[in-house]
Amino acid sequence: MRFAMILLTVLMGVVASPAVSPAGADPSAMPDLSKYTAVSPDGFVAGGEAYFQTPDGLLCAIQPNRGAAGCDGRLPATLVGTNEIVLAEDVNTRGLRATANPRFVKPSGGAAPVLREGQKIVFGDFECAVGADSLTVCTKGVPAAQWMVVSPTRTAIGPATEGLPAGFPDPNAFVVGDDTYVVGTGAKNLFPVFTVEGGLTCSMIIFSGGEIGCDGPLPHVTGGENQIFTQLPGTSGIRRADDGKFSTPAYPGHVRQLPDGYRINSTGSTCMAIKGGVACYGTLAGATQGFQVTPTGVMTFPE
Repeated sequence: MRFAMILLTVLMGVVASPAVSPAGADPSAMPDLSKYTAVSPDGFVAGGEAYFQTPDGLLCAIQPNRGAAGCDGRLPATLVGTNEIVLAEDVNTRGLRATANPRFVKPSGGAAPVLREGQKIVFGDFECAVGADSLTVCTKGVPAAQWMVVSPTRTAIGPATEGLPAGFPDPNAFVVGDDTYVVGTGAKNLFPVFTVEGGLTCSMIIFSGGEIGCDGPLPHVTGGENQIFTQLPGTSGIRRADDGKFSTPAYPGHVRQLPDGYRINSTGSTCMAIKGGVACYGTLAGATQGFQVTPTGVMTFPE
């Protein structure tokens, strides 16, 4: 079964979102940094990376050799515990994080200098600027193609992730934590297994292809199907199965719940815990496919 979509609300793109709408994943317009005053990066550079503080206390860096920029500290309008934002081209690298291992804090040699209001640093293919009212903005690319914004009312990364259907949750708005969801210990233990609100247990069995799926109750599905999946390469759909393929870890151990508003990245794939369910997708050879389970029904894509 390649396609399953239940209930009009899902057909209209009404989907569950994190308990807090943390990031407004796609800001309405590319930030314009042309009016900021560029300062020499020389006073900010250490070890090939540019480190700076913002007047409101964020600790930030531009890391061209790692293809990233970002900030550590208190991030407004995000889930509690979120303390890092990463701007990068790769969807699995960029995003919001809750981490005890900050990557943008100057590692040695004293505190980073403060980047003042109205100033910007241009370093590699990144620009980072500080504006009025506790605004911090960075862009990546020449011309700019990705961006991040931190302000009192919005912490956001853009543009929206490509390849996902309208109304599907955007991983830019979800948080990555330090916790591992690989269960138990053993040589063949490579894949995360986790539960989500609503009773599903899911796994991402992906290496160079594979399968993502969940076992458990599928809301408003009346044919006895109890498993939703997407195969890379292959089809997406729902089916009846008694094998517990996605709920049985390779080794014994505690299966943890992925908190609402968090995501897990695996090889070429992402799963996001949404209110009462889950949204997962994977990309192989440029083709993206996946599924979503909400309290109002299920959907898989492509059709």
